[in-house]
Amino acid sequence: MSTLFDADGLQITEDWIRAPAGTIRIRDIRRAWVGRHQAGRGSRTLTAALGVVVVLVVLGGAGLSGWLTENWLWILAAPLIFLVLAWIGLLDPLAIYLEKRHHELWVSTDTVAVCVYRANSVEAKKALRAIERAVERHWEASRE
Repeated sequence: MSTLFDADGLQITEDWIRAPAGTIRIRDIRRAWVGRHQAGRGSRTLTAALGVVVVLVVLGGAGLSGWLTENWLWILAAPLIFLVLAWIGLLDPLAIYLEKRHHELWVSTDTVAVCVYRANSVEAKKALRAIERAVERHWEASRE
């Protein structure tokens, strides 16, 4: 029995998964997936509404001050400026933040679905692949 993944309290072998949530046999796994913790519907709606209000206030202020009538080309150039900033690396801190967000590794059996691991996207997907390999090996061994 070899260990396929071992990090931060999650250990995946060819026969079982041991996590703080408990021990699950590989043969009992029906599905495994990685997802992000979902914000509530009200939270997403509030964030979107605040974003729209901020954009409208900024555009309204620029229009009322007269700046927008004299500098409207900046509105057209904004997407190009954004792409240039991204290309030269000035938006890398945003990408690093997005990469470090926590993802959740979930496993389901016939009776329960449980979150077994929380980590950044790369580590969570490594653990998911280890589970997929263990399940594949189990089914290949059971066919023989």
